[in-house]
Amino acid sequence: MTRRSRVGTAVISVAIVALAGCGISEKPAAKSGTTTTSSASWHRPAVPPDPQTLLRAGAVAVAAVPSSTLIFITTEQGGTWKVLAATPDGTEQAMDVSSDGVTVMVGPTPKNESDADKAKDRARVQAARLDYRAAVDEMLAMVPNGSITELNLGDSNDTTVWQADVWDSYIVEHKVTINAASGELVANTQV
Repeated sequence: MTRRSRVGTAVISVAIVALAGCGISEKPAAKSGTTTTSSASWHRPAVPPDPQTLLRAGAVAVAAVPSSTLIFITTEQGGTWKVLAATPDGTEQAMDVSSDGVTVMVGPTPKNESDADKAKDRARVQAARLDYRAAVDEMLAMVPNGSITELNLGDSNDTTVWQADVWDSYIVEHKVTINAASGELVANTQV
């Protein structure tokens, strides 16, 4: 072998070793269905769920707890839905609903809450003129072709609001907040 061949072989060998090392990381691999960046802790769905799935999951959860109001829903690892529904006395009932939104898999299970927490839930439910379905419709009108991965009935500056993580067709996240009584936009911030 000539000197030139040995140098070329050495360069190729170093390149192969360097490329082989590129796949090694001390961080765990990203979980299926999410993407991550090397230095960030946020994740986004590879494909956001069909908005109709959220609506089905909400309807199944509310049907499982008579006279309840959906106050929180979010997608979980594997596509299942975590749902909280508040009963008329303010007790939150937790459920896990299947990824297709048609079956309650776990629950309903009442959460152990203080009387003050129950009173907050009752007040929010009473203040909200828009239910979760109307909130979803309003938010998806603000982010065309969007999909919601989390929806929450909460408070913002002493106003009852619906807050959501809405993903547009480019899989860009928007934090959307609307007034739960009027449906007016409070915020639509691209993350």
